[in-house]
Amino acid sequence: MQMHRSRPIKLLLLFAVVVICTMTPVVSAFAAKKGGGGKKRVAAAAKGFGAPPPTWEDVARKIKTRAPPNAETVNCPCASGSTYGNCCAPYHAGTKYPETPMAVLRSRYTAFTWRDIRYVIATTHPNCGDWREDKVSWVKELNKGGMFDNHDFVGLEPGLEELVGDDEGFITFTVKLRGHEGSDFEGQEQVIRERSQFLKGEDGSWTYATGELVLEL
Repeated sequence: MQMHRSRPIKLLLLFAVVVICTMTPVVSAFAAKKGGGGKKRVAAAAKGFGAPPPTWEDVARKIKTRAPPNAETVNCPCASGSTYGNCCAPYHAGTKYPETPMAVLRSRYTAFTWRDIRYVIATTHPNCGDWREDKVSWVKELNKGGMFDNHDFVGLEPGLEELVGDDEGFITFTVKLRGHEGSDFEGQEQVIRERSQFLKGEDGSWTYATGELVLEL
């Protein structure tokens, strides 16, 4: 298998969140945070200043993803063995929230695979270094930055969950990437190994907090 040094990839993941830059190895993992201002926008609209501006989620949902038309019935990219509809789809739709660190890992991997920027941001803990207060700008940065448009996610190999108390967990996992057809890296493969931290919120859902990445050549 041919390996190479690709552009610095900033994963906000867990996957934290990704940005493809210039030539050099990968430096980070998968992430995101919550904003406010809803009441002010509603008040402004009520006073005759027009409709409130779109929320960051509205902006994110308008961005094209890589999900296939038959996504609900195909095998989920996270390698769980289930179809997407019975696996990560409910998390991405917001009808279910990650109840374990493993659920966060798998659902974020699928979000990166299919370019679901909204979900990547929604499942990033405020403690993550990639977190931004201005989520609308964050969405636009991720979209402009590429979200791995030059790479395909080939496979996820998660390790075991390591729980520390009731609200902290770790997972060491491996992700394989391959240069997308037509890109400068077409056919070239890269393996990333990351040990990530996950934190549990008061509502019982888990999010990605931070991670240490190692580029395997």
